[in-house]
Amino acid sequence: MSSDDLLRPTLSDYRKPPSLYNSTGFFVSAFFGGPVGAGIYAAANSWRLGRLWRDLPIIVALVAGAFLALIELDRSGVLAGLADYLGYSKSGSMPLFIRAMGIVCFGALYLMHRVYFRAARVSGAKSLQGWVPGILALIAGYTASIAFDKWIEHH
Repeated sequence: MSSDDLLRPTLSDYRKPPSLYNSTGFFVSAFFGGPVGAGIYAAANSWRLGRLWRDLPIIVALVAGAFLALIELDRSGVLAGLADYLGYSKSGSMPLFIRAMGIVCFGALYLMHRVYFRAARVSGAKSLQGWVPGILALIAGYTASIAFDKWIEHH
């Protein structure tokens, strides 16, 4: 029995962990694509793991929660105060706040798949280049961020 056989049951439910999309691409998608970008990239990894339908409600709730938190922070005046403290206008700092929420979503979604990323690293599985989900996440996330920013300005 090799040491790989001893480690395998504690790291993953799979015999050989599937290759996941690169975590660096996941971070970049979350940073530039906001919560929607993080959600799309996490959904792509969930699909690779065969867990999409199990993870999708969590992903959608997390992304929606990020935008609802931004709405509530805007209504309470916290975002305006923080923007003033940073020396920006509220409308000029909204992309920064959306990116911050994207990073929060990245952290939460990465923790959801942490065991699988670790199992793939220990088993030596190479991560996949996430160009397709990354570009999709960036386009959809950036579009959603702009639409949300415009919506906040008018309400």
